[in-house]
Amino acid sequence: MGVFTYQATDLISGRVLADSIPLNVQSFSAQLNGSGTLSGQLTLDEIYAVNAPFVRALECRRAVLWVLEDGYPVWAGPVWDWPDTSRAQGTLPIQAHTFDSIWSHRLITDTIEYQQVDLCTAFTDLIVYGQSKQSAYIATGVSPAATRTAAYLQTVATNGPVARLVLPTGAAAIAGVPWTASYVWSDLTQISSAWSDMCASGQLEYAFVPGLDSSGNLVVFLRLAYLQLGRPAAQAGYTLSYPGNCLDYGYQRTGSQSSNIVWATAPPNGSAQQWQSVYPHGADLADLAGGYPLMESTASWQGSVVTTQAQIDSWADGQVALKTQAMTLPVITVGGSSLPRLRDITLGDSTVLTATSALHPAKADGSPGLQVAVRVTGWTAYPPGPQQAESYQLTTSSVIAA
Repeated sequence: MGVFTYQATDLISGRVLADSIPLNVQSFSAQLNGSGTLSGQLTLDEIYAVNAPFVRALECRRAVLWVLEDGYPVWAGPVWDWPDTSRAQGTLPIQAHTFDSIWSHRLITDTIEYQQVDLCTAFTDLIVYGQSKQSAYIATGVSPAATRTAAYLQTVATNGPVARLVLPTGAAAIAGVPWTASYVWSDLTQISSAWSDMCASGQLEYAFVPGLDSSGNLVVFLRLAYLQLGRPAAQAGYTLSYPGNCLDYGYQRTGSQSSNIVWATAPPNGSAQQWQSVYPHGADLADLAGGYPLMESTASWQGSVVTTQAQIDSWADGQVALKTQAMTLPVITVGGSSLPRLRDITLGDSTVLTATSALHPAKADGSPGLQVAVRVTGWTAYPPGPQQAESYQLTTSSVIAA
């Protein structure tokens, strides 16, 4: 069983607000491309002088909460809300979100134009822009004067920085894939929305991963990858088995959401031409040949500019893989005393799930009834606490890049 501890730092300065907070955490989660959350409670069963430092350390919008498993950080994010409705319970509930949530509160207030800019470079440029309103890609003479006043830029310089964030450098900061997109100042686009375009159309994946720097300080590393983050199964170093290190598993199938032909479209690029994928691109021929009924859907390219037929055809192929293979989404529960530990799991990891159950009985030779390669796309941790045993629930996908 792991030992979970909780610390808090200031979002802007990085100053330590509390190095040990007596939180009762129900769960915390992380997933590829953001949207992880934490829910917990601070027990207010001491006199005010004892409670006050912890209450101050969990101040909404200012505090970054860190979760450490056996002394190593496994989750971090700002405290956004106190969903408090009663004093009778004697607790202060809090909700925090992973680091990506910060950029849902930062807007593109200038016209920024990326013309054949590396995909990862554009992503990190928006991170820097969100903290400083500075970018090498701001269109000259287009942005309104109101967004470039000295007073506003000074406010951004003072209140915009995000401490303890480490951006990738060198090869880790290069996707090798060009990105072309324009964000107009009048749209006031959320930076997180621009990232969604990059993930959907540019096939980028990202994760804000807590860790330690070379001096042992708490930091959050931005991880980026074109196509897929994570490690292949041989490098991940763990497998999942039921019965075994898995307490339970669910075998979700969402046929109602699947398609075996996806028609991909993209808006014109300064001309009358409307791009659309050409069959058999976007078609799962094996699924159709296997006798499954025709199920069609569309996918609209956003953000970047399509310049060739091959580009939209290739994207259609990627979209249909998500629509067919990912209709099977195993959900796996790992016990707290079993490996892998939470810190052993990297979002995007490929591994193997083997299972024998009433749904997947053993084969004639005694081997497990289910043997499938899966990819960890998210997890939810339930740390030990009152009336709660430690466990992790992994969400997975079967879409694995070759």
